[in-house]
Amino acid sequence: MIEDTPPQLARRLPLPPQLTRRAGVLGVLAFALFAIIAFRLWYLQVLTGPQNVRLATANVERSIPLPAPRGQILDSQGRVIASTRVGAQAAITADDLPAARTRARWQLYVRLARLLGMKPGDIYRIIAAQTTPGYQPAPIKDDIGRAAEVTLEEHAREFPGVSVGEVNLRDYPHGRIGAIVLGQIGPIQQLQVGSSSYRGIQAGTYVGQAGLEKIYNGILQGIPGTEKVQVDASGYPTGKPPVVTAPTAGDSLQTSISYPLEREGYIAMDEAMHFARANHDLAKAAAFFAMDPRTGRVLALGSVPTYDPSLFVTPPSQSAYHAVLDSGALNDLATDGLFPTGSTFKPITALAGLQAGKITAQTSQGAGSCVQISSVCFHNSGHTDYGDVNLVTALEESVDTYFYILGAQLNCASCSDGAIQSEARSLGLGEHPGIDLPGGPLMERLNRQIIAKDCHGTRPLASLRSQPGYATLVTACAQGFYFNPWTIGQNVGLATGQSYLEASPMQMAVAYSAIVNGGTVFKPQIAEAVRSPSGTLVQQLPAPAVRRHVPIDPYYRSLVMTGLHEAAQSPAGTSYAVFGNFPKTVYGKTGTAVHAGQADQSWYVCYVPDPRRPIVIAVTVEQGGFGAAAAAPAARLMLSQWFGLSRSRNPGSSPGH
Repeated sequence: MIEDTPPQLARRLPLPPQLTRRAGVLGVLAFALFAIIAFRLWYLQVLTGPQNVRLATANVERSIPLPAPRGQILDSQGRVIASTRVGAQAAITADDLPAARTRARWQLYVRLARLLGMKPGDIYRIIAAQTTPGYQPAPIKDDIGRAAEVTLEEHAREFPGVSVGEVNLRDYPHGRIGAIVLGQIGPIQQLQVGSSSYRGIQAGTYVGQAGLEKIYNGILQGIPGTEKVQVDASGYPTGKPPVVTAPTAGDSLQTSISYPLEREGYIAMDEAMHFARANHDLAKAAAFFAMDPRTGRVLALGSVPTYDPSLFVTPPSQSAYHAVLDSGALNDLATDGLFPTGSTFKPITALAGLQAGKITAQTSQGAGSCVQISSVCFHNSGHTDYGDVNLVTALEESVDTYFYILGAQLNCASCSDGAIQSEARSLGLGEHPGIDLPGGPLMERLNRQIIAKDCHGTRPLASLRSQPGYATLVTACAQGFYFNPWTIGQNVGLATGQSYLEASPMQMAVAYSAIVNGGTVFKPQIAEAVRSPSGTLVQQLPAPAVRRHVPIDPYYRSLVMTGLHEAAQSPAGTSYAVFGNFPKTVYGKTGTAVHAGQADQSWYVCYVPDPRRPIVIAVTVEQGGFGAAAAAPAARLMLSQWFGLSRSRNPGSSPGH
């Protein structure tokens, strides 16, 4: 029997020629690939090894933001009232400083502070408060001066981490003139980063923080650029030229403000306060507001005391900031200040009485030096007896007794539904009219606020037990009101602009404009257009909004306007001494308002018609005395400038009006 041959001893058949060729090709290909890899490794490690080591240590790229120049703010004729200029800036790169909490770092702060005219602690606080990356230069001081710039450049070894560069600086060429309108800039705050108003703006960037700078920051800010710098592993520049993406300047904002009128307003306020003080009045503050009654465009506004917004172009010292804050210069008295209006309110009372049917053009009343209402005798200023007068004469001579009687006739059950209150609210008093500036009285509201804040049920909060006036508050919480319910006496006071009435110059200007134009109550507006950096029109902004149209009978309006004209330019008028010889037709009303615990508040509100340049101006001087003595002459100076007339300050002295 023949046994089977084991498989391992069986003869193998030869591979097909085609398969043999494929195997050979693959072998050659594999060998070639391994040869290429081996050559590449040899090339990288032997031939280019030192170069690759250098590249490996120089593969860091820093991206440094380049702030964009802010757009200009222009007046109505294109005059620059805020712009940007280039200055030298000292900055510190935190990563390049000597180690923290070492003597070397503090000595550096001391040397730098001495050179820049700062305190070492100020530099320390700036660096400690930085939220930007440590490799990004942190601004220490702008506009350092040529001497400091040269010293830092020539003695760089003595100031490690300190650099000098160019920076775009906000420039306010007119100093304090227009400060409240323009506002100021400052570093973006932590809570502002990422907000809708400051979307996309990085920490450390200067943005608008008040006034037009804030409201129109999106237009003025521009688009920042970047500087990409190659640095080695130690953080030092490699010498390779940086890649720079240039910033795009912000657009310019054109406003309706007339800079010459704005300037004259501040000068007039200073003079009014000076003359009031010479007359032994304190004259602590003043404000003015001017607008076009046809359109709602704001022509000028200002508030004194004021400040130079350049103070905030770089971070001010704490002492400088608190000095400005304590002076009250940051308060916008023109739009947000509230003061008793005195007799400037009488035209509103007159309209209320006419439209309620309580008086007519022929109504004659007010005889006697005082009128008895309830148990109180309400006097004219100086106890003067004007006799019975009609409405036009009552406005001309500012006869309080006429309006006391009318106030009693228009009394209401509460302070919210009376004819005077309704007329005043319809014309814009009792509410912030709204204006493109940041910011923003009657009995029920005051009572609600106090009861909600200080009472728990019918008892005062226990924490107030040791406070002055606690006994009064016990009664107030028990009866549900702090101030007495509305009385006829309060309505009598309201009729002459006293009692619980307070208003700002802006509110009075809006109200008078509505009377002048036949009932259109505007939301005042400053911004007119957006222009490119080259001056090309980008966008014409919408006209000022109309809040409401108030129905005013044309005949009633004519009576009030006649009274206002007589008050300004009739020999018996309360401001005749100021405007009697003024070459333009003037409609105006003085106001001398009693302010509890203070000297009288001086007011003047006026209108001058003109086919091309009509204007309404409201001026007030806190503790300035008679309206004709302080506020009215200031208004005349502003009107003289507006109409190109010779400058003449004519002081008046109508007691109590």
